[in-house]
Amino acid sequence: MPRLFWSFPWTRRGRLPWFLLGCLVLSLFIGQAFGQTSPQSTTNNVFVGTDERLFVTLAALNLAGFDAETPGAPPNEVRAELLRDLQATPPEVTEKLRAFWKQLPEAERTRSTLLGSAVALALIARPLPEFTLPPSESLPPDVRPLAGLAPLIAEFAARSPVKSVFPKYAANYAAFAELLQQVAQEELFRLLTFLHTQPIVTARDAPPLADLDTLTSASLPAGEMRERTRRLFILPDLLGPVGRVVTRNDFLDGSDRRTYRRPGDEFFLVVSAPREAPNRPLRRALMRFILEPVIARSAKLIADRRAAIVKLAGSAPNADPALKNNVFEIVRESLGRAIEARLSLQEARAAARAGADDARAALILADEEARIELLGVWERGGVLALHFFEQLAALDETGVDILEWLPRMVTSFDTDRERRRPTELADLRARVERRRARAAPVAAGRSRIEQADDLLRAKKYAEARQLLEMLVREEPTNARAAFGLAELTAKQPSAIELDADADESDKLAALQERFELAVELYERAAKLAQADERWLASRAHVAIGKLYDLADRRPEAIAAYERAIAIGDVRDGAYAEAVAGKARPFRPDKP
Repeated sequence: MPRLFWSFPWTRRGRLPWFLLGCLVLSLFIGQAFGQTSPQSTTNNVFVGTDERLFVTLAALNLAGFDAETPGAPPNEVRAELLRDLQATPPEVTEKLRAFWKQLPEAERTRSTLLGSAVALALIARPLPEFTLPPSESLPPDVRPLAGLAPLIAEFAARSPVKSVFPKYAANYAAFAELLQQVAQEELFRLLTFLHTQPIVTARDAPPLADLDTLTSASLPAGEMRERTRRLFILPDLLGPVGRVVTRNDFLDGSDRRTYRRPGDEFFLVVSAPREAPNRPLRRALMRFILEPVIARSAKLIADRRAAIVKLAGSAPNADPALKNNVFEIVRESLGRAIEARLSLQEARAAARAGADDARAALILADEEARIELLGVWERGGVLALHFFEQLAALDETGVDILEWLPRMVTSFDTDRERRRPTELADLRARVERRRARAAPVAAGRSRIEQADDLLRAKKYAEARQLLEMLVREEPTNARAAFGLAELTAKQPSAIELDADADESDKLAALQERFELAVELYERAAKLAQADERWLASRAHVAIGKLYDLADRRPEAIAAYERAIAIGDVRDGAYAEAVAGKARPFRPDKP
């Protein structure tokens, strides 16, 4: 069985206390082979699982010639293995797929959003083996060029080995889905707690004259109200380019033919194997799912201020055309970015309450960074982002539901004040940009790794962590960056561990999480170490051995020390420590 080609070093095991899980009702609908069983309704209508149509469509697209890889990412081993398995596909079926691919205009084959169109095609179609599409005029415009692929996919599913080989990959998909579910639970809890709300999962209105499914103008008496259901589906994809995320809500799920729905009621988030923790895309999808009906409830108030908001957006120097004249998009973008900024400050504030000096400094830095980031949002047309950011501080303190707080935020902004934001923040922006310039890879021949070392020696842990995390993201094969972040993680207690008022079980969970993350980072560093970095691999294995000794996991500690010993007595390595560690368990007070 192929392994997941990304090791998910960011996995957060045990992040949520058990008593919170009952508050987060998400359904995991992984079937025996695919997500064949229909997901059951849940309190929050958020579902995580696999979909047969998506797997088969992306397999067919890759066989046809789609070959998108992410620069700098590890090769997609699952995709490569599946293509080898699909060599048994009848030649005439393969040739039809490749002929369809070749006849597409080059601009269509190479556009960056093609994966999103393929995802939409898969989820609009009826379940296999039928895999038929609704009329062309009801398809999103970007899906129409791919409509001719639908009958070829149905034939591919029937005649190729794609369905019979899926069990070989099922464990990979199940593991990824479980990780996505864990992150979704965490982010959903954070959002609902901060916004003091619950998702609005139903709506009532009169049906359209011609429904996209089975409803027609003759199906119901004119004006009869029907209840609609809102849902969010989070789907793993291990065949697409690494780090690609597709979010759509402009079509209806073709497998559901009975529920009364409208485009916009269903959100689909398809996540390819990520380069880093997928918290941000999941948070944004969940946030949009939560906020859409909240914004709709304030639609009249927003419409009343349309002229002022649109005029303000028109003055933004780099206004996104999608925002410039759409007042609801302006509000949605401004509110979403302001909430993200507030959540990042929450994390910094928790660290500051723990009493560490560098955490207090980090809180100031985080606030300044957040305001300048939101100024950038303002300049792109999200002209209420800074206003909402300030208003949300009161929401955090008062505990009022965002459903009740948003009308106040919409009606209370001052147009002149919002227009002056760039001028008011000019000095702060200059200060932040100078700080960023000092932290950037520089000049004077000093690498970012050396800068991180300097910061660690100066005990500026917050800045060091920020720099190392950026390095790990941007240079995923940099062994020294992974090792530095492992060292910082292993030696620097988290805010919860330092909080005198925190529950002991939460402290223990935080310690365990930090321990596991440090081990994963050390292992990553050892694996990435080049021939001239054997000293780093030696030190990483010894560090892992010490951590396992501290956790009273002696067999695993001995195995780590033996790996270090096998490297040999290399210069700057930790051979002597490895020999001593194998002979006697490491204890900080017993050198």
